[in-house]
Amino acid sequence: MGRAEPLLGRSLSGPWTTQLLFLVVPLLLQPCPSEGEIFTSTQDLRTTFHLEQSVVRALKDYMAKTEATLGRIRRYLQEYESVVPAVGDDGGASDDSLQERAVDDAAHNPLHAFHLMKRLTVDWQHIFRELQQPNVQGVLDAARMSPVPLPSEEDLHGAAQALVRLQDVYNLNISRLVRGELWGIQGTAELTAQDCLYMGKHSFNLGLYSRSLEWFDQAYQLAGLEGNRTITQGQVVQFLNAANQALETATGGRVHFQLGGTLTSTEDDSRGSSYTLGDKMQPFDEIRNFQALCRGLQLQDDAYVKTLTCWYDDREVPYLRLMPVRVERQHHDPELLVFHQVLSEEEVEMIKTLAKPLLARAMVQGKQGKGHTTSSTRTSKVAWLDDTRHPIIGRIGHRVSLLTGLSTDVTRDDAELLQVSNYGIGGHYNPHHDYLHYGKTPEELNNINPRDLMMGDRTATFMFYLSDVTLGGATAFPRIGAAVWPRKGSAAFWHNIRKNGEGDTRTLHGACPVLQGSKWVSNKWIRSRGQVFTRPCDLNPET
Repeated sequence: MGRAEPLLGRSLSGPWTTQLLFLVVPLLLQPCPSEGEIFTSTQDLRTTFHLEQSVVRALKDYMAKTEATLGRIRRYLQEYESVVPAVGDDGGASDDSLQERAVDDAAHNPLHAFHLMKRLTVDWQHIFRELQQPNVQGVLDAARMSPVPLPSEEDLHGAAQALVRLQDVYNLNISRLVRGELWGIQGTAELTAQDCLYMGKHSFNLGLYSRSLEWFDQAYQLAGLEGNRTITQGQVVQFLNAANQALETATGGRVHFQLGGTLTSTEDDSRGSSYTLGDKMQPFDEIRNFQALCRGLQLQDDAYVKTLTCWYDDREVPYLRLMPVRVERQHHDPELLVFHQVLSEEEVEMIKTLAKPLLARAMVQGKQGKGHTTSSTRTSKVAWLDDTRHPIIGRIGHRVSLLTGLSTDVTRDDAELLQVSNYGIGGHYNPHHDYLHYGKTPEELNNINPRDLMMGDRTATFMFYLSDVTLGGATAFPRIGAAVWPRKGSAAFWHNIRKNGEGDTRTLHGACPVLQGSKWVSNKWIRSRGQVFTRPCDLNPET
């Protein structure tokens, strides 16, 4: 079935027809402009919140000064009108004659004359100066002082899309979500009926028709509770009908929706509730597994989980014999390990401090090679730190070598610079593979930088977690049914390339959306060329 046209990107008013609901307004289908960057990083979000605090302080100061000016004007008028009565609304002759008599009386009274001089030499001069120098300048200056640009419309769209993503991945109860509850944690922020309508339109444009119906239904209910203050129930019904029609078209009429959030199906879901693992999964299974892992579900059977152990390990390195590392196995083949407490608090903070000034929108590999394309599949900002930038960075690279047995010498191109990532609102990275060259056509390889090709593929990934995450943010592997949850100071490790030189497609992984909190990670990608002696090739096609 063809995909429905996107819904209107603005609120409706008046008797619109169903056909008008499908005018093309590409809310989310346009490429992201460079200015829409704030929502991709919690670091920038914190800066923007601080900016808003400065603006609010300036607004309060402006309001106080404006109220003082208005009070001065009000007193001036009251004093004047105590002498000369105000002209009536009709501007009649009786009012004019009344004023003329008052002026004559005042002009002959020395006290009135004194007050007249005082009003026009003192009071009016105060008012004139305040009007000549409007206090709004302080508000404008506060907004201009921001180290990041003010949020753009693209940031608003990104924030809305993040909410839609979180509701879909974590299957959030929408009625609780709009009242500020995130996975059992109650907050103070709530959504209006108009907000829910906005979210529903975003869901629709993403093809999430059943989710859009939930948002529209919630908008309808809230509109009634609000007394149609932000949007009317009649406007919401038109969107509901359009989304319901799109859902029925997409499902061949098998699914219907009724007000009250009820989805009914004329046939059972043939896929059932079991989860499939393995390398030959269908895209639907991968998405379903990824979301289930993000929600904390266990996909591996109990017998397999019992074989996953924890232990202290010196990694056959003399340096680690006196202080062995704590290792946790998350999967056997491919091997997925977690090293606990491998970074100190001071090292974590130093890495973030060095990275913050360098953060820029994360790129994905496009047709022109690595790092040329921004994409909605990844919402984060990254920085790259050379070993020479600070002694800690070099020591961390050496520590990765001790823990993995692989060479991480950046000067010899055995590994990449340390990448630091900070995720934004609902920050995520769709399931992907870390290897860069495997599976590429000769034409695609020609577009990759020759030095990058010389370094070989990303044979292994060592991912540090630089923060705890309050809710969400796991690293999920949908094909093996494993997930690593962020814990500050710990690190995950796996091989992307088999010993026979082929990419291990089972290492498909993604970053679950951050539901609440801030997620910082740091990647050390190890290249294959420098591992000729540390991890030699194997001709066995099974390894």
